[in-house]
Amino acid sequence: MSPACHPSAGIDWYNLVVSMRRTIIIGDVHGCYAELQDLLRKVDSSQKDRLISVGDLIAKGPDSAAVLDWALRTPNLECVLGNHELRLLDCWRRGRLPDEKPYDAELVGQLGRGFDGYMRRIARWPMVIAGREFLVVHGGFVPGTPPARQDPRLLANLRRLPGTDLPWYDAYRGKRLAVFGHWARKRPVVRDNAIGLDTGCVYGVRLTALVLPQRRLVSVPARRVYRRKQRWG
Repeated sequence: MSPACHPSAGIDWYNLVVSMRRTIIIGDVHGCYAELQDLLRKVDSSQKDRLISVGDLIAKGPDSAAVLDWALRTPNLECVLGNHELRLLDCWRRGRLPDEKPYDAELVGQLGRGFDGYMRRIARWPMVIAGREFLVVHGGFVPGTPPARQDPRLLANLRRLPGTDLPWYDAYRGKRLAVFGHWARKRPVVRDNAIGLDTGCVYGVRLTALVLPQRRLVSVPARRVYRRKQRWG
């Protein structure tokens, strides 16, 4: 059989392999290193996967340093800045340590002498990661304006549209899947064009990831309650 007549002739193998590559988007870790490793094992993660964090890798949980060490040594991982990373960066750029939250002293202690080095590395992280069929942001964005043009603090902190009780994703009409964290719920938020992955691991619920292109949600249980949440929703 001539090469031109072979069943595989004309197949763009490079693009086929790229299109089959998994993207695994990980919800808010908050220093829960053990659960992060549980989740990576459950999804059978490898260096062939594209890993993305929705942000808030740190704060509130037991081992933010271990989580950041993992993030900084994982070459196939991309991270957006969460509100906690952004807050620490703001303090660092002003030459002081964070001290406004009740868990800040614990967080600073976990990061220890590596604080400056961690900040230099995470300062390179973007606020938004956009793929051809999805975008990842920590908090949310106001629909109708490209996220890249919106205030970083809004992108990291938004839950409801300004001046309303409406969740931002209920007003989002875009076709590209928006994946976010920040708003802890006991179950993932699942819409046709938006998925929320913060399922309250640090509060004793679960750590969740989204596997694309299958749009499969994978979760592992928290090993214990690290922080008490006063109110859900």
